Amino acid sequence: MQIPEKIGIVLATYNPQVQYFQKQIQSIQNQTWRNWVCHIVDDCSQPEYQTAIQKVVGNDSRFICHFHSDNLKHYHNFERGLQYCVTDPTITAISFSDQDDIWLAEKLELLLKKLRSEQALLVHSDLELINSHDQTINPSTWNFEGRNPKKATVELLLLRNVVTGCSLLFCASILTYILPFPQQNEIGLHHDWWVALVAIQKGKIADIQQPLVRYRLHSSNTIGAMQNAGDIYNELMLWMRKKYRITGKSYSIHYNLSKAFYDRFYQKLDSNWSNPFDQERLDFGLGILKLCYQSLQTGYRAEGIALRIWIFKVLFDIKQIKKYLFKILPIFEGSKKNIENK
Repeated sequence: MQIPEKIGIVLATYNPQVQYFQKQIQSIQNQTWRNWVCHIVDDCSQPEYQTAIQKVVGNDSRFICHFHSDNLKHYHNFERGLQYCVTDPTITAISFSDQDDIWLAEKLELLLKKLRSEQALLVHSDLELINSHDQTINPSTWNFEGRNPKKATVELLLLRNVVTGCSLLFCASILTYILPFPQQNEIGLHHDWWVALVAIQKGKIADIQQPLVRYRLHSSNTIGAMQNAGDIYNELMLWMRKKYRITGKSYSIHYNLSKAFYDRFYQKLDSNWSNPFDQERLDFGLGILKLCYQSLQTGYRAEGIALRIWIFKVLFDIKQIKKYLFKILPIFEGSKKNIENK
């Protein structure tokens, strides 16, 4: 008799609201796919929360709790969780879990079936948005945010992530390419974004339009959902609400991600591949404008994000030119004086 595949689940926790956490655990226990192990990776929660986590899990040996004394925040905490999966060679596929969502009972079974039938490296699904009382806000996160994941390419995924961590399942075979996560000084990248980029670079990403997760929105969310997130009008309204402040942070995030991607895969990339967010090239965001056109042409719906980042890139290039001019100006003035003295 063939043993069914074993799925590793990485569930990241930090001071979870017990009522939500309990529902998440119950939804994992109710999965129709029974062969799984869940590594609960706690990011230095307060002692009372650690006790609550253990109490909710109880005697279910499929849950393995790892309590840590250092707080790495969600990005590197998920990375830490993946390290536990590496040590278990019987795990063939890996899923991420938040601490406050609700999984549909058939989530793992349907994702694994799609992963194998499509011969993909990663598969992800739509999500139903719910509030703190488990009431439906919107039946489709993809429709709510204006996502079109079927049109994703490496370049467009660098522009906008359309893969939500708690909805995905990926092959354990690509862990060697995923780990270690790219380092960052401040949290700007997200674990699901990086994993999705690795998967689409190494093979195929598949999707299921059916919502398989009830994704909870509440005040404590690390990451939430935003209506029509890539829309030009929406991006403009956000900028107005920020009183037209220009920090350039979003451009830095995209630059750092694309650089990390290039550094990890440059030997495998096409010789014509060009980083659209390159800081070394004074192109005034031409590569980003090309991405904007690709998004518009394919219906990827990331034009607003592209234009926002393009503005920052133009300002960055202008700043670089000013720095260069300030450097050569004293030399020019010195040469002028030498000529006049002669």
